[in-house]
Amino acid sequence: MNPLSPALSVCIPVKDFDVRPLVEALLIEIHKKNLTVEILIVEDGSNEAGKQLNAALTKEQEVSLFSFEKNKGRSVARNFMAQQAKGEYLLFIDADSVPVSPSYISIYLDQLHSNVILSGGTHYSEIHRTKERLLHWKYGMYREIHAALKSNRVGFQSNNFLIHTATFQTVQFDESLILYGHEDTLFGIMAKAKGITVHGIDNPVIHTGIETNEVFLSKSEEGIRSLLQIIRQKTSYTIDLEKEFRLWATYRKIESYKMTWTLTLFLFLKHPIRWLLLNFSGPLLLFDFYKLLLFHKGSITVEPRHK
Repeated sequence: MNPLSPALSVCIPVKDFDVRPLVEALLIEIHKKNLTVEILIVEDGSNEAGKQLNAALTKEQEVSLFSFEKNKGRSVARNFMAQQAKGEYLLFIDADSVPVSPSYISIYLDQLHSNVILSGGTHYSEIHRTKERLLHWKYGMYREIHAALKSNRVGFQSNNFLIHTATFQTVQFDESLILYGHEDTLFGIMAKAKGITVHGIDNPVIHTGIETNEVFLSKSEEGIRSLLQIIRQKTSYTIDLEKEFRLWATYRKIESYKMTWTLTLFLFLKHPIRWLLLNFSGPLLLFDFYKLLLFHKGSITVEPRHK
C-alpha cells in the first residue's frame, strides 16, 4: 500500500441532506485513532440551502466536496467518487446514516479482503417512528431487518458497504439506471456473477432519513419502474434477478398459473389502497399487494418482458 495515499476513501452521495452529523461522527474516529482516511462527498443536484450547510465541511483536510448542478442519480455519483478516490479501499455510506459503533471504520479495516464486499447492514431507531413516517419505518424494520435476521442472510445494500477499489472497477454501478431504486441489488448480482462474494458483517448504520408516507410511496412507485427497467435490460441475469426480487418471483408464479387476469381485475383498487397506506401506514401485506398491482400495470402497458 502506498503510504502517501489514504488507505480508505469514504464516499458519500448527497441530495438535499445535511451530511454534517455523519461526517463529524466519522472524523471523531479518524482523529482519535489517527486513521489514514479521506472523505469524498458529491452533491448530486442538491438545492443551494443544502449545499451551503455542507460546504462548511471543506475546512476539514480529510474532506473533498464535489457538486453536480443537475441530479445524475446515485449510480453516476458513486462511480464518480470511485474515480476520484485515492484509497485502496472504498467505503460507501448514504448521507442519511449515522454509524452505530464509535469504531465503525475500524471494524471494517479489521476485516479487509480484496475480493470480498463487506456489507455492514442497517438499523432503524424508535426515535424515528412517527405517525407521518410510520410506513417507511415499518417497512425498514419488518421487511429489511427482521426478514434478514429470519433468513440468516444479509443481502447487499449500497447504503453501507466496503469494497476494494480495483474490485469496484470490475463491476461499477449501472449508470443507465436513473430512476430511484434497485441499482444496488443489480450491483450485488453483477458482483456475484464475477465471483465476488458479498459478506454481511455486524457494523450497521442507523437510517436517519425516514421519509413521510407520501414521499416513501412515491419513491416505492419509482422503484417499481426501475425494477421493470432492470428486468427488461438485464436479461442475462434473469434467474438471479428472480431470486433477488421477491415481487417478480411472485408475479412469475402468478403468470405460470395463467392468473395475471385477476390482477387486472383488481387494478381499480390501486388508488383506494394508496389512500389507506398514506393514512394508516399499512398493513405491510397491503403494501406488498399495492406494489404487485403496480408491477402488473407496468408489465402490461409496455413491450413484453423477456421470458
